Amino acid sequence: MPNGHGPKEYGGHKYANHDGTSDCEHGCGCWMGPARSGGPTGLDPGGTCPKNPTDGKLLGENADYDHVVTERIQSLSSRLYKAESRLKRVSPSKAKLADELTSAKTELAEKNQVLTELRRLIGTGA
Repeated sequence: MPNGHGPKEYGGHKYANHDGTSDCEHGCGCWMGPARSGGPTGLDPGGTCPKNPTDGKLLGENADYDHVVTERIQSLSSRLYKAESRLKRVSPSKAKLADELTSAKTELAEKNQVLTELRRLIGTGA
């Protein structure tokens, strides 16, 4: 983890319960409003608060902020990698789809010829 610190857990932000905009009561710099939110770069105003460690002990200086932001980046990077991997498995290239469509059309045309020949033979009583 950042700055050599081991795993550390943090709780969420705490905002006043009213209809207007309010700052996080932990003093992290995040704010939340009815339609917008914001805060220091890298922090999620609806996520983890670096000023709210679950053990009640701050690491000091910017260490808590660095810890929370680094964990968020690692989590987002991991989720992105997994999503891209899944997408590659289910998303064939356009060329491959075009080849499969051409093959399916050819097969359908051949079967239609057989069906037409069968109808001709049945119709003539041969």
